[in-house]
Amino acid sequence: MAGRRIYKFTEKTHSKRAIGSFLGGSVWLGLYIAFIYMAYKGDGGLNMYFGSVGVIAMIMSVITFGFAVTTLKEEDSFMFFPRLATLTSFLAAVGWVGTYVIGFLR
Repeated sequence: MAGRRIYKFTEKTHSKRAIGSFLGGSVWLGLYIAFIYMAYKGDGGLNMYFGSVGVIAMIMSVITFGFAVTTLKEEDSFMFFPRLATLTSFLAAVGWVGTYVIGFLR
């Protein structure tokens, strides 16, 4: 049985929207980590341009999360990228929104 190959014939493909959502979520999550690092190094003294980019990134991460959730409902596609996209987009959205909520509460 070790030399026997098992083939699985299926019509499923990887969803392009899910891959795009994963890449978008990864970008927003990476940008969030970079901003947190820069704010830590600068003792919280970043200028207003960083804040503007942060607000746009927060909005885009929430939109990317919405797209990622819709890819979970696609039929005839593998579920690896939709799940990964939902996870990365969720982490990015929670990070951005959580940071702004904590900033407003202080």
